[in-house]
Amino acid sequence: MNGISTLYAVSGKFALKGFELLLTSFSIVIFALAFANGEKKKLGRGFASIISGASAVAGLVSIDFLSTHIISTPVLSFFGLFTDDYANIAPVEEGIRMISIFQNPNVFAGCMGIGVFLSLGLAITSTQKERIYHICCLFLNAMAFLLAFSMGASGMILLGFIVYLILDRNRGSSLVLMVETLILSVISAFAISATSFTAWTEPRPVPLICAIVGCVMLCLLDKFVGQKIAGKLQKHIKLIPIIIALMFVLLGVFAVVAMNVTGEATLNIGETFRRSQYPDAGTYTLSVKSDAPVNVTIESQNKEDTMMHTNTVIYQGVADGAVFEVPEDSIVIYANFSSDANVTIEEAVFNGDAGSYSFPLKYKLLPDFISNRMQGLWANQNAIQRTVFFEDGMKLFKRSPVIGLGMGAYENAVVSVQEFFYETKYAHNHYIQSLVEVGVIGLVLFVGVLGTSAVAVVQTRRKSEEQSNPLTAALGGALVFMAGHAAVEVIFSMYSYLPMAFGIFGLITLCCGDTLSLKKISDNIKNWITLIIAILMIVYAGLMLGNIYARYKVDKEQSLDSLVSAIKLDRFEWADYMTSYVYSAIGIDETQTEIKKQADIYAKHLKSLDSNTVPIVLAEYYFSNGNIDDGFDMIEKYLAYGASDQEKWEQAFTLMVNYYIGEDEYISRMKNIYDMLQEWNSQNMGQIVLSDMINTFIQMMGINK
Repeated sequence: MNGISTLYAVSGKFALKGFELLLTSFSIVIFALAFANGEKKKLGRGFASIISGASAVAGLVSIDFLSTHIISTPVLSFFGLFTDDYANIAPVEEGIRMISIFQNPNVFAGCMGIGVFLSLGLAITSTQKERIYHICCLFLNAMAFLLAFSMGASGMILLGFIVYLILDRNRGSSLVLMVETLILSVISAFAISATSFTAWTEPRPVPLICAIVGCVMLCLLDKFVGQKIAGKLQKHIKLIPIIIALMFVLLGVFAVVAMNVTGEATLNIGETFRRSQYPDAGTYTLSVKSDAPVNVTIESQNKEDTMMHTNTVIYQGVADGAVFEVPEDSIVIYANFSSDANVTIEEAVFNGDAGSYSFPLKYKLLPDFISNRMQGLWANQNAIQRTVFFEDGMKLFKRSPVIGLGMGAYENAVVSVQEFFYETKYAHNHYIQSLVEVGVIGLVLFVGVLGTSAVAVVQTRRKSEEQSNPLTAALGGALVFMAGHAAVEVIFSMYSYLPMAFGIFGLITLCCGDTLSLKKISDNIKNWITLIIAILMIVYAGLMLGNIYARYKVDKEQSLDSLVSAIKLDRFEWADYMTSYVYSAIGIDETQTEIKKQADIYAKHLKSLDSNTVPIVLAEYYFSNGNIDDGFDMIEKYLAYGASDQEKWEQAFTLMVNYYIGEDEYISRMKNIYDMLQEWNSQNMGQIVLSDMINTFIQMMGINK
């Protein structure tokens, strides 16, 4: 369905880019699966080892990128031979989390999570010799996952672990190895957080040492302690579910205790220390106990602020004795402490008529980066802003609910439904993204893949131990993790994640697919299905060749004739070539009648296209030809489609000023567009503010009256 959607997408360029990524990832996995072999029990283990190993390598490179750069520098240099995307990237969001070489910690956490499930499942079901490799992969994946600290992924991996333990036949062994891995990962996180979560300026060995030592320690702990404990647990198998339930209860209790056990905090010169609280509205006085003067900036956020990532500063100055007022609509305040000297802050309490509150300082049971990331948890602006993405996605879905608007539609059209301007390519929820791009049909197909995969896993688990695949539990846990994470993140649209996701689907087909056999379907129907798929692939291959050749022809000849040829050849990016032709015809000599005629034909064809770029080009083309009415029509369409983007309004008014002719009709149409701006400002959270030059012109012409 994604491939078909490229043929009707609102933006062929965006659609093709997205589908190429999808198709490439799918092809890589299909190619790898073609070489998968082994007996029933070993089927899929080699391919699963490749996936878990690949994620572990990505984790190790990212950890070293935070550490010594011994490993990461040659890797990134190699990537630099093919793309500039890895130039000048940062390894860490200071004090918050590791960014990773993927430059998206949430997507990175998704990849590491898949690696955790596979390496855990492989380790539990492997021989002693293989177990060492898989345990090392497990630790690297787990440690990297924790350092990236994606809250969405963290919640979903817990759900995945529950499913894993429900499906697992060796729950005792798995539980022990999980606990060992968690303990060593957290210890490493404490060490890394204390030494290496600032901007990278020179080699710092702690993260890489933690990675290496952690692998060794986990192998030793597993061999000399873990396996013995697991063996004893297996003898009391009825107690294991109780122990598992108790472990999750204890984990929940620890989380509550960890968020409440706090103490004094140390702040060095130049550092900023950010803490949150949720007071009622009112006037408060802050009291700070410290061994040196402390400054503070206090910010307040209401719901709109959290959506728009803005805030209101309600106090700035000396911390002790600060008086500030929390607004009525505030849902969270943040205190940013700093000092001109090294200082220890013992307490930060603020009192008022509405109550007494304190800012938590040092969380004694949590690494600093996790403490920092948890600030504002109950009014998290990233989580709240995602609800805006979801709502805007559903607005787009209503435009074409059955088949969607085609791949890339969210990126192309979201500015047309925003209440304030923000930049994102994705809805951060793949289910909503699917509704926007491929409609109900596409969503049903995607959920169908998840559903049939889940059925295959469950059916395989119901078989006897001799008949079922040992990786069933790992695949079930990974599937639930992926399905849940897709509801809060862009993972299924990212180059780094898709091969791993398709890898899980491929492994489920390989290891559990025989439970959903197609034996009941006649050979004739199977042949027809194969033939139809083959025909579609051939047709699409032809369309892709047309796209490639059109691009080659335009790049080589760089002429109007080459654009005409490209329009005929390229089913995906024809609108871009048409727009280029029309733009090239702006201001062309009147004697070039054939070019003008062809440009008029293309402009007429493009007028009906929904786009956030084409109408402004058409507007300039029509203005340059003296066609004022069509020019203003295109400006109105351009602004309606990108109403939240201030740059588009500025661009449109600049164009109108440049082609200003002083006629009453021209001024009237300009006033209509100015009224559009005022109406949008009055109905939405965002505010469009034009430049001084444009506002001066508007006042001179009386357009604002």
